[in-house]
Amino acid sequence: MARVFVSEATGAAVYVFADDHCPPHVHTRHRGEGWIARVGFSYTGSTVELISIAPLSNVPLPRVVNRLLDDVRAELPACRRSWWAIRQTTCVENRWCVLRAGGIEMLKGRVRGAKQIAGAWYDPAREWLHLTFRDGTTADVSIGQ
Repeated sequence: MARVFVSEATGAAVYVFADDHCPPHVHTRHRGEGWIARVGFSYTGSTVELISIAPLSNVPLPRVVNRLLDDVRAELPACRRSWWAIRQTTCVENRWCVLRAGGIEMLKGRVRGAKQIAGAWYDPAREWLHLTFRDGTTADVSIGQ
């Protein structure tokens, strides 16, 4: 387990656990109020999303959740670094994508012109992905915010 940061807006501590699974996410814990939330993120975009909150009897107000999501979004490079350091995966392997001028578009399935990702390596210092595709080609994609 690695603590990534403490959300200034909510007081919740943000962690990545060694035994976590895809998709990439952080666990947030507010000891004083007794709730734990999981927040998902991506290596291919800046979107963060609430995955779950427990216990349901102690869910924080929506504005608190939104502040937490804003803090995770602001600390996205740190979240990615921690996940990569512990898990060594970006969770994009075997997924289909299309490379665009401004980055990468992940797809739900195969479409014309799409490439399937065979492997991905993350460079936290430069905030980019090195992708290897099933057809043997490679690409470097900047994912900075």
